[in-house]
Amino acid sequence: MSGVKSIKTEKLIALACLLLLAGCSSQKPDLPYGSLDGNSDFSIDTQTEAGKLSFFAEDLCATAEDITDSASIATSDLKAACVYNVSDRQVVYSYKANDRLYPASLTKIMTALIVLENCDDLSKEVTVGDVNIREQGVQLFGLKEGDVLTVNQLLYATLVNSSNDAALALALEYGDSVEHFVEMMNERALQLGCTHTNFVNPHGLPNEEHYTCAYDLYLMFNEALKHDEFVKIIETVKYTVDYHDAEGEIQSKEITSTNSYLTGAYKKPGEVSVVGGKTGSTASAGRCMILSVDSKAGDPYILVVMGAGDTDVLYDTMTKLCNECVK
Repeated sequence: MSGVKSIKTEKLIALACLLLLAGCSSQKPDLPYGSLDGNSDFSIDTQTEAGKLSFFAEDLCATAEDITDSASIATSDLKAACVYNVSDRQVVYSYKANDRLYPASLTKIMTALIVLENCDDLSKEVTVGDVNIREQGVQLFGLKEGDVLTVNQLLYATLVNSSNDAALALALEYGDSVEHFVEMMNERALQLGCTHTNFVNPHGLPNEEHYTCAYDLYLMFNEALKHDEFVKIIETVKYTVDYHDAEGEIQSKEITSTNSYLTGAYKKPGEVSVVGGKTGSTASAGRCMILSVDSKAGDPYILVVMGAGDTDVLYDTMTKLCNECVK
């Protein structure tokens, strides 16, 4: 595992590639949360032809500009929204795809990806360490030090119920420390081409230096979808976790998806088939969701909405994007 020096080198290479291919704007972008020390500020020249990005993202969707004429959504109460046709590698809709934003629990997509890429046996048992999270009102499974769960159970808790303590338990298991696991997250993000991303924790609780963008989330999610277990987990509505506590007693807890399309709290969009996704919500990030759907013809799409003002806006926007952009 290379260290910080390697990460900085890879970041410079990734930035250089993007700048060479897309052109560098002379004007720095307005950052939504002020100065981000230690991170190079740049923006893609919106006059550059999108085709020049093809080498950088040959098998991926890529565009250097907003594309908003394909859906009639109100953008005044959200911060970013995107629709990607995965099979055709086409950007169907793009609104502020490269703006740096807080991802909230969408962070857990990368956490899960790191675990899935580094775990040979999902039935491996993990003895939970110190996962005490002191923030009030955050989503927790209720793990205690000494509890014993499998990697798979912790992934379900992390992705289905968005349990922050489960994400922390996985980080400690696969990084030995949170700091090292975060290094792994950032290094993998750079490998995927995520040049607008910097993680400082595995769960997404607020931090000024913890940010990403809608396009980078598409890159991470697209990679995670290559893992069958990831897809199986994100399409799960309810899951029962049977585990042992520190005293060896059997405990059982049922968790429910935070995806309101799956639970039925919000009606699923029109003729698309909702595979699954991940939600995230904090006061600073707003309501966020990334969703995998299949069109009526069976073509896969990835949709991202970030910074919606409330839950109704989030689901109304996502539904309209599905109905108008997924063909």
